[in-house]
Parts: sequence; structure tokens; C-alpha cells
Amino acid sequence: MLIPVNADTIAAFGLAATDKGVLVLSTQPGGTADTAGIEPGDVISSVHGKPVKDPISLDEIVYYWISQNAFDFIFDGWRAGSAHSSNATVTMVAWAEVIEITTIASWTAYSYESFSYSEFYLEYSEEMTTSYEESETSIETSVTSEEFTTEMTTEDEAAQVDEAAPDEAAPDDQPADDEQTDAPADEEPQAEEPDTGGDDSGGDEPIEE
Repeated sequence: MLIPVNADTIAAFGLAATDKGVLVLSTQPGGTADTAGIEPGDVISSVHGKPVKDPISLDEIVYYWISQNAFDFIFDGWRAGSAHSSNATVTMVAWAEVIEITTIASWTAYSYESFSYSEFYLEYSEEMTTSYEESETSIETSVTSEEFTTEMTTEDEAAQVDEAAPDEAAPDDQPADDEQTDAPADEEPQAEEPDTGGDDSGGDEPIEE
């Protein structure tokens, strides 16, 4: 269950003013998010290196890549004010699993001061049902558009070129065997920290993860 991080969410849950993305309100016990170590209260700001603007954009990114047979994802964001990443495998079978809306009330939920998850569920359960039923069509339409495909692939292709560049050095650029030292190789770069920051909804509506 995800909600967008906006001014109201930041104020209600005491998030950092710079947080962006979506806030995890609850996770299905034994579900994909729970298995991946994603916890209620986490803020997810990007997935697969792409910024998450709201719950529906997270779903679109995940669905696009699993439709391209890419099932491993890194969810970057924040936990209790510190940068945090979770690795998850999302298959098409898991994606297509039908969620019983009535079970969401019993999911593992975020506990924060005066926030009541049960009251939240009662208030928005009807919207959850509607958005869940409509999301499959809207996501399919979005991710098959040329604009979305370009957005997903352009940066990935550039990254692949950058990663390949060091391996393309001419042999003359390599030191002779007797010139090599025992100095350790540079450490691999760490994942870039997110800017700070579903399953099926858009805008400010809640979403099931």
C-alpha cells in the first residue's frame, strides 16, 4: 500500500522536506515487498534507477521491465532518515496475482503517532477497489507508448555505453606485465543516493504493493 509523498504526507508523517516518491503504508505478509525487506514507513524514491513520482509511476516502471524479461529490481529510498535500498525479484506471475482488497486491512502496517491504518483503510477502501480494477488497463496503455519506452531506454543505453568504455581501451594503454603493481583496484562506485523520496493507482489515491 503506497501513497504519494507530498506536502500533506510530509506534514502528517514527519518526513524530510526534501523527500520525494512514495511512502509505504503497509505490506502484504509473505508478498513481494515483504520478502524483499521493504518495510512500512520506507520511502521509495526510485526503482531500476528511474525516479518514482507517485504510486502509479512505480507500477509502470516495474511492469515495463518485467515485460522486457528483466525481473530484478533495486528500490532506492529512505528508512528512518537514512538512505536505504532493497533488492526484489518481481515476476509476471507475481505481478498478475489477484489481491483480495478485503485482506488489505490485516496487512503489516505503518505505525506513526496519531495515524490509524484501520481508519485509513475504512475511509479509502472503496477508492482502493476502483483504482485497482482500473489500473491494469491504464498501466498497459502507458508503458506501451513510444514516449514511455524512450524514457525507460535512453538513459539505460547511455549507462551501458559508459560502463563499456573502460574495457575498450587500446592494448597500448595497458601497462606491461613488469610495470604492473600490486596496488588494489579502485573500489566499485556506490549506488547514487536518491533525491529522497504501488500497486495500482494514480494521483493521490492509495495503492496496493
